[in-house]
Amino acid sequence: MTVMRHVRDRVRREARRSARRVAPAARTAAQRVREAVPESVRKELYPVVPWRPWRVDVRLEDLLLGVMGPQTASEFAESSHDLLWPSTRLAEGPHVQLLADVDRGELTDAEILAHPYGEMGRTCLRLHGRYFWATDDEGVVDVARDFIRRYRGEVPTRTRAHQSPAGSPLMVAPVRWTSGLHQIVDGHHRAAIEFRRGRRTLPAKVKWLPVTTPLQDLLNQMSWIGGEKELYQPIDAPELREAWVTVRRCTDRLEKMVALLDDLGISAGGRRYLDVACCYGWFPAQMEARGFDARGIERDPLAPRLAEAAYGLSPDRVLVGDAVDLLASQESPHDVVSCFSLLHHFVLGRGSTTAEELLSALDRATGSVLFIDTGQGDEAWFADSLAGWNPAHIEAYLRRHTSFDDIIDLGPDEDAVGPFRDNYGRHLFACVRRDR
Repeated sequence: MTVMRHVRDRVRREARRSARRVAPAARTAAQRVREAVPESVRKELYPVVPWRPWRVDVRLEDLLLGVMGPQTASEFAESSHDLLWPSTRLAEGPHVQLLADVDRGELTDAEILAHPYGEMGRTCLRLHGRYFWATDDEGVVDVARDFIRRYRGEVPTRTRAHQSPAGSPLMVAPVRWTSGLHQIVDGHHRAAIEFRRGRRTLPAKVKWLPVTTPLQDLLNQMSWIGGEKELYQPIDAPELREAWVTVRRCTDRLEKMVALLDDLGISAGGRRYLDVACCYGWFPAQMEARGFDARGIERDPLAPRLAEAAYGLSPDRVLVGDAVDLLASQESPHDVVSCFSLLHHFVLGRGSTTAEELLSALDRATGSVLFIDTGQGDEAWFADSLAGWNPAHIEAYLRRHTSFDDIIDLGPDEDAVGPFRDNYGRHLFACVRRDR
């Protein structure tokens, strides 16, 4: 069974690499097909061909922010450097937020421009040269006040430039791998007004084909996931909650780390933290939030972008490359280092060097405490390949191949549940230097 899983995972990884190689050519071909159709014909066909001929009642709380001006949601997310724009619910977006804020009190022009709604409008000015009929800050304020007046029941006397005509339906696209989420194609303002008025559903014109979000696309492109809808660190996004399984909860290990550091009197002020094989960057983000000068090392070149989008971690906080090479390049030890679920890959011969050399590099890079876990022989998928690698063996191995004063077994993780009940339960070890 272990062999079959290994073969399956390898096939999926190769399929994913092939898909990434083919995808740019496919997009180019699709663009050429679109360009071959005259724009006048495309405009004539657009209201009919992509859309289902019937209306669908959609839940307003399940709408995600979408198309902005001439850009798709993904294009706007990319050019505005806000990768989570299409992962944001309408109810939590700038349109609804503006209406909620004016319900609490009038806003000045300056407050509107400083508001997330005003910032959105100004971003559109920068990217597109306009925001509806606005071409400057004064125009953005005018668009906002027109929106507020319509919310308060004033009937507009005319349709302004780039506004949808009165009575236009909400237009949405289903979000792939979800059962009810829809991305807004047209109608952010109309939907926000109805949401604030208490409506929970609206009839909408729905596209046939689903869309994906940049976050979904980025996770699918991570080179080592192999096509599985699995999250190896928590990411809170509505479009991931159904199809993606959170494999490692991470909070259990973080709690043990923080508790031990507190016991040792290692406070955050001025301390440096390094997470080796940091995956999406959850641990560096958490430690940074606790006051550490935190960084990560990850081999996947997409990691810095994902860390920024998912956790707000600056991309320059994630170093990309081989773990052993990057550890060797560190000018001085970090006070706290962590290395999760990497060691067993070197034990199994999948790393760039031996497991002992990896441990030696981690040892040199650590000033006070190294937190480490690894695959174990009592996990179903390692029953043969890591036979004998139980917590006692791992503790002895760490003592033999590092120079730390104490090796402390902090106990197993809590990830051996659901589809992974026969796996994980990996013990977290703290390798400690005294008097540092």
